[in-house]
Amino acid sequence: MSLLGPLRILIVEPMEDLEARLSGVLSGEGYQTTTVNEGNRALSMIYNDPPDLILMDMDNRIGHPGKLCGEIKSDNIYGHLPIIAIMDRGGDVQDEIGRWMVDDFIYKPVDEVELLLRIRLIFARGERNLDANALTRLPGNNTIIQQIQRRIDTETSFALAYMDVDNFKSFNDRYGFSRGDEVLRMSARLAGNVVSAHRDPDAFMGHIGGDDFVFMVAPENVAAICGEIIRNFSQIIPTFYDEADRTRGYIESVDRQGRKSRFPLMTVSIGVGLSRNIPALKHFGQITAIASEMKKYAKKHEGSGYFVDRRDPADGKRGDNAINK
Repeated sequence: MSLLGPLRILIVEPMEDLEARLSGVLSGEGYQTTTVNEGNRALSMIYNDPPDLILMDMDNRIGHPGKLCGEIKSDNIYGHLPIIAIMDRGGDVQDEIGRWMVDDFIYKPVDEVELLLRIRLIFARGERNLDANALTRLPGNNTIIQQIQRRIDTETSFALAYMDVDNFKSFNDRYGFSRGDEVLRMSARLAGNVVSAHRDPDAFMGHIGGDDFVFMVAPENVAAICGEIIRNFSQIIPTFYDEADRTRGYIESVDRQGRKSRFPLMTVSIGVGLSRNIPALKHFGQITAIASEMKKYAKKHEGSGYFVDRRDPADGKRGDNAINK
């Protein structure tokens, strides 16, 4: 059990009797389980509502399970999710585990005591190394810093985008933290899926905390990704409000000074720094400061928008910044 409720396990199992037994055992131990019997459905569930752990039968009836594991593990957004493989005896275990890129395995017939032990060990190991945000399961600050610095050290050209949900505090105050958490989960899924859809092999997304997210993509993709995130967010976010507030287009809440105010529906502001525009870029703090500065410019404009730093590295003057509403 985590602070956010039961740990969630996705069971990918084509055999109904084994699926039912696994679900019953895990539910009895306090885990929340979801079951699917086909690989594409499993991927869809992972991308839309990532679990804490995946229990996958390496039975070909689910549709190329090894390929499915590889696709999950090679994903820049969801590759950190642990996978336990259920497998038949025989074959070179080390070779198969390495090829599938899973975190652990258990043989058939599944021993319930051993399965529970392996799951507990994975979660315990995860707690010791925890950097993923507990709410969205996206990588947290330590991993974000490492990912930025790795790109700098390898002289990889990249765009760093800092994304903020505007007017989130007033929504959280008005509707409560549970509904606010749903907004954050939706924002993470929405942005993560847009980033993933562009098939950028070096893309990355993380959750700083609260309503602040970052993602890194190739510079030539960042404008299209920002625009798509904003369009999708603008379509979805009104559904989180009660009809009366949605019709009015604002909610009444208290600002940080304790004064009653009107707050528009939530929007999203994104600030972007480009590594190629920073002379002698050596430290992650240089580009994070630029992205933060650009986010402040975006937030000054009404509605959703993104602002890209296009200053000339030669003279430092700000050039053609992009704003999208």
